[in-house]
Order: sequence, then C-alpha cells, then structure tokens
Amino acid sequence: MRAYVTMSDNQVKKRFDKLAMVFLIIPLAFFVQSMLCFMGGCILEQPTSRGGLYSLLMVCAIALLWLDIIPGSIFAVIGLVRAARAKMTGFFVLGLIEVSGVVLLLLMCAYIVFVGGQGV
Repeated sequence: MRAYVTMSDNQVKKRFDKLAMVFLIIPLAFFVQSMLCFMGGCILEQPTSRGGLYSLLMVCAIALLWLDIIPGSIFAVIGLVRAARAKMTGFFVLGLIEVSGVVLLLLMCAYIVFVGGQGV
C-alpha cells in the first residue's frame, strides 16, 4: 500500500510566500545589475575613450533594462498579486514600487524615442 503525502496548509503558505518573493526579487535584480553596468560604463567613458569595455557595459545595461521592462513587469505584477493574497505587506509595497518604476521607465523610454529622438 502506498501512503499518500499531503501538504499541510502551513507548508502550502510557505511555498506561496516563496513564489511571491522570487517573482518580486527577479525584476529588482535586473534593475540593480543594469544600474551597476550603467554606472561602470559612465565611469569608464573618459578613461577608455568609449572603448570596448565601455561599449560592453552599456550594451549590458540596455539589455538588462529591457529585461526589466518586459518580463520584469510581468513578474512584478504576478509577485504583487501573490503578495496581496498572502497578506505580505512588505513585499506588497515592494511590488507597488516595482510596478510604478516600470511604468516610469516605459514613459521615460517613450519620451526619449518620440520627443528626444532625431527628427526626420
């Protein structure tokens, strides 16, 4: 005979909380890494005369920012909903900050492309 193992409510809640934390930390990690690459590129702009290392850091910063905007926004919304259901106020506030940050980042990118970009 097989004994079926069932998870208690406490174990399910812990797993639910971990998923909310993971979904909220991934976009935050993308943003922090992109800012570190951007700052490193800004520091190396003058000494390397916009050389290879500067270009590599800036390309990584831009790629990580796009990863923060597109999949990061989806992860932030999922984590926000999960944190709200689990009644995790700290992570709920972090999710609100991340979602508003993504909206501001999208508005900034749209402004740069449509207003600050070169005209035809």
